[in-house]
Amino acid sequence: SSGINAEYGGFLPVQSRIEFKICLLTYKCLNDLAPSYLSDLLSTRKPTSRENRLNNDPTWLNRPYQNKLDSTKAAFSISAPILWRKLPQTIREAGSVDSFKKLLKSHLLLLAYPDLR
Repeated sequence: SSGINAEYGGFLPVQSRIEFKICLLTYKCLNDLAPSYLSDLLSTRKPTSRENRLNNDPTWLNRPYQNKLDSTKAAFSISAPILWRKLPQTIREAGSVDSFKKLLKSHLLLLAYPDLR
């Protein structure tokens, strides 16, 4: 992953940078490192047995109901659970903010530049 950072200068495309920020805020919310006004936008629950089998994840972010015609897809409470569920469990369970950021950036660089694999 350090080779990826060196080759691309660590630059993420704009959409990946947005996803990075949302995932970082989500990590901070789930680890009591974010302001309560952000943390209050997310709700967690224990996963169903099927979800647990699929993800092996002890907590699950609820995704609020979204009307198909509604343009709130960009809202943090909608986008955070969607992006969080897409992350590999090893990233979601990072032990510190620094390790989370490093793992997340490497993951997003690989998604943005698949020819590096």
